[in-house]
Amino acid sequence: MEYFCDLSGYLGVIFDMDGTLVDSDKAIAKAIAPWCKMHDLDLDMVLREGRGIRFEDFISRFVPHLDVHQEARNLEGAEATFADNVCEIIGANAFIEHLSRLQLPWVLATSADRENAVSRMQNCNLPVPALMITAEDVLRGKPDPEPFEKAANKLGISSRKCLVFEDSIAGVKGALAAGCDVVVVGGFCQVEHPNIVARILDYNNWNEALSAKVGTCTN
Repeated sequence: MEYFCDLSGYLGVIFDMDGTLVDSDKAIAKAIAPWCKMHDLDLDMVLREGRGIRFEDFISRFVPHLDVHQEARNLEGAEATFADNVCEIIGANAFIEHLSRLQLPWVLATSADRENAVSRMQNCNLPVPALMITAEDVLRGKPDPEPFEKAANKLGISSRKCLVFEDSIAGVKGALAAGCDVVVVGGFCQVEHPNIVARILDYNNWNEALSAKVGTCTN
């Protein structure tokens, strides 16, 4: 069931990108499939277990004997070739426009590298934020809280005053560890926690509620 929360209690918003603002599942699967075949890894398992984390981190986990940084660069390059195979999560752009009208600043905190992050946002006609934390900007990726703590720092506010939009288990756990409240996007993550304050399949119904000036927490 979808439910929303009041945005007025937050000083900033942190968005994940893949699965949260853009649907890149097909593009990621196409990029990773040949690599999985080469290393005799099950594609579905890698997509499931690696969802929301940096290439470096899942390479270290699944094939630690490889040159992690070189393999990550190879996969990032493969992803770039499928940049056109992404689309906006329904209503994401309109929701960002609502944030602008509310004067609520936002930042991107993604496990993608910067080049792919910019490319995917542009291909989905989403605004490329001036502020972003990408794979290159952190020593420890999701589910570590570092990406969210650094994103909050970019906004100049406490992470406890941030609302995070995430789709993956790793991302949700990292955001909660940083002290943020969380909106779960999509149906992948079934984690339960008091600081998960909203769940949405996409942004369409929330946009309608905001346009109608519906108040707090509509179920």
